[in-house]
Amino acid sequence: MTSLVFRILDWHVVSGLADDLAVSDARGTVSYAQLLHESACIAAGLRHMGVEPGTPVVLDGLHGRDLVTSVLACARIGAVPADTAAFRLAGTPPVLHAPSTEVTWDVLDKAGRTEPAAAPEHDDEGYEEHLRTTYKDIIETLERGGTITEV
Repeated sequence: MTSLVFRILDWHVVSGLADDLAVSDARGTVSYAQLLHESACIAAGLRHMGVEPGTPVVLDGLHGRDLVTSVLACARIGAVPADTAAFRLAGTPPVLHAPSTEVTWDVLDKAGRTEPAAAPEHDDEGYEEHLRTTYKDIIETLERGGTITEV
């Protein structure tokens, strides 16, 4: 089976929903294509900072598009949203707090633009279930091609 992030984001883009709204929050709206691009760039930026498959990442106090993008970025590289970890995304806009440095969201985005992270072919055992449990509303809304308005 293909990975969850491919099924809830990439597939919608390639099957004709690219311009449909994926997220609408206080900062505006984001299409499925924009969400794919931003989450792939942030994922690559996280990878450049040492986040690998299985690495726990805390998503601390994130809301709206920042939370959605962070969840999808983690899913693209197999990082595991967790309650405690050496890597933490927090703030508005988010800042990555890593073991030896802090990196702003815009720097993560720019670092990832050279080689955005592709969706994995499949998820590790238990990964999809973890995301579905932890981010139920986000996953279910994107899965049906809907628009996230509150998170």
